[in-house]
Amino acid sequence: MSAMNSLRGDAQDGLGVAKPKILIVDDRWENLLATEALLKPLGADIATVDSGEKALDLVLKEDFAIVLLDVQMPVMDGFETARLMKTRPSMQNVPIIFVTAISKEDHFATEAAEIGAVDYIFKPINSDILKSKVKVYLDLYTQRQQILQLNAHLRQSNEELERFAYVCSHDMQEPVRMMNAYAGLLAEGVAGQLDETALGYAEYIRDNAVRVQTMIRDILNFSRIGREEVKLETVDCQKVFDGLMPDFADIVAEKQARVTAAGLPVIRTSPTLMRVLLQNLVGNALKFQDGSRMPEISVSARKEGKAERAFWRFDVADNGIGIDPVFHERIFQVFQRLHSFDDYIGTGIGLSTCRKFVRLCGGDISLRSKPGEGSVFSFTLPDKGV
Repeated sequence: MSAMNSLRGDAQDGLGVAKPKILIVDDRWENLLATEALLKPLGADIATVDSGEKALDLVLKEDFAIVLLDVQMPVMDGFETARLMKTRPSMQNVPIIFVTAISKEDHFATEAAEIGAVDYIFKPINSDILKSKVKVYLDLYTQRQQILQLNAHLRQSNEELERFAYVCSHDMQEPVRMMNAYAGLLAEGVAGQLDETALGYAEYIRDNAVRVQTMIRDILNFSRIGREEVKLETVDCQKVFDGLMPDFADIVAEKQARVTAAGLPVIRTSPTLMRVLLQNLVGNALKFQDGSRMPEISVSARKEGKAERAFWRFDVADNGIGIDPVFHERIFQVFQRLHSFDDYIGTGIGLSTCRKFVRLCGGDISLRSKPGEGSVFSFTLPDKGV
């Protein structure tokens, strides 16, 4: 009997997943032949070896979906073989089924379970039971590989899409800037020669150029997230908030708004993340007001959880127009807007940028809101000490 049957070529399914492989280890050639014939209809590639040493050599070269391992073998028995197999990284999650004709005492089954075996079967083997058990593990292996393959394709597609968005947005900046500049020159240079309608057209071009510039900037910011390593620093969140307030000075004065922050901690996180979150959330709180009352926005933080699971929860609360719960998930999707641009300016990218960035840093963002009752945006960040 040959030490190992040659594996058939790595046939693949429609998703590019290779056929699963079964390894059968038994020192008796008649058992190898019988088990291989029994499992062949399952459609997997099958390898057979007649010793533990050959099995260990093979698992270094091949990946297997399941191993059927005889307990009683000379030189190296099944238990020792399994222990050494489990030291291989590629074998950590591979199910092993022990097969034995002699070692039927309970302590042998206990030892097999401690090694990590998924089953302990006695000879003579019930062919239907063995086939059904092996089929289950083959199906689980195939499904797991398909999921991994799909995740890899999805990750590649997302990376390609983000690269495409970055390149397109980067290349679009200059022509849009020029469009804005020449529309301005046109309006200023020939103001006396154009009627009110023509001047309105020139201003319309400039307004839309600014709008496209804003969208390009937001797309670039969104596409950059995850492309570079997030660097953690000691961040004084109160200082970040104070540093952003001059950016909102005009709109705060125009709307006579009251914006406050209390209890913002010093934490270890990304300073860019904290600026992105506060800039977007405070900016939205100021923007989405209906003018019926003085806008009030408050930013607060508190520590929750214990020990290694501790985290900081930040709340940005406002008394603005509020959001129907039906749309609470939708607003975090890129380019999703609940209002027309004429009613409230914006690109529909800010909140999706916040969620993408905060999740990359191990946190999350959520919303509590009802129409007419204001909104509370909450984001969490893990407590990594200072």
